[in-house]
Amino acid sequence: MNAQMPARPKIPNPADGRLQKFAYDLRLLGADQAPVAWIAQHPETTVSRAALYAALSGTRLPTHKTVGTLLRWWAGNPMDERPAEPEHLHEKPGWAWINRLPVGHEGAELAVEWMTRYERLVRDILFERDYEPRAPRVTISVPPEQQRFITELSALIGETGLQDDRWLLFDTRVSRVERYLAGEAMPTDEMFEWVVDRCMSFAPALDDYMERLDRLELSLRIARAARVRDRRHARTRRAEHG
Repeated sequence: MNAQMPARPKIPNPADGRLQKFAYDLRLLGADQAPVAWIAQHPETTVSRAALYAALSGTRLPTHKTVGTLLRWWAGNPMDERPAEPEHLHEKPGWAWINRLPVGHEGAELAVEWMTRYERLVRDILFERDYEPRAPRVTISVPPEQQRFITELSALIGETGLQDDRWLLFDTRVSRVERYLAGEAMPTDEMFEWVVDRCMSFAPALDDYMERLDRLELSLRIARAARVRDRRHARTRRAEHG
């Protein structure tokens, strides 16, 4: 596993905060290890390629399953794991592999250190979010930035050739995607990653996965910021007019 990590995602600045520092150090850990694209395609990987790359960007808090998947290859070694014991079957999927490593395995201690660091990061970030005041709800129109995201997402779906049979592409989640395309909702990070992965898997000729993901993710974040802006303006107008 000497393949170099891909040039993308963008390298986070560790001075920008705890999340960026975590992503930066995680990226360093993966240098000269199994590439993210290879891990994503492994039969035992259950998180999306987009989620794995996003964990290295420092733009949002990754799930324990995503971090654990990377650490399984970069701190541990699945080839060294023993069969799962009954008492380990109910552990978090992202960390269960640690207890399958042989006693004294050199990667086990490192993995536990990273697990502890990640859980401390989650605790701190969620604690901060709990103290953020909740703003009153307002209704806004679809801003132009969100419409651009919708246009770009529609174009990606169109490249699969299934734009008229979207249920074949998205199965039980098709109603959610329809709401995104109608401007009635915005996808979560997890749903966004899943949608992009599904589209790219049905359009194998598209070999610019990371470039496409970067563009769409940027468009999504701009759209979200535009909705925050418009909601803020709507609240201000409502307050001024009673």
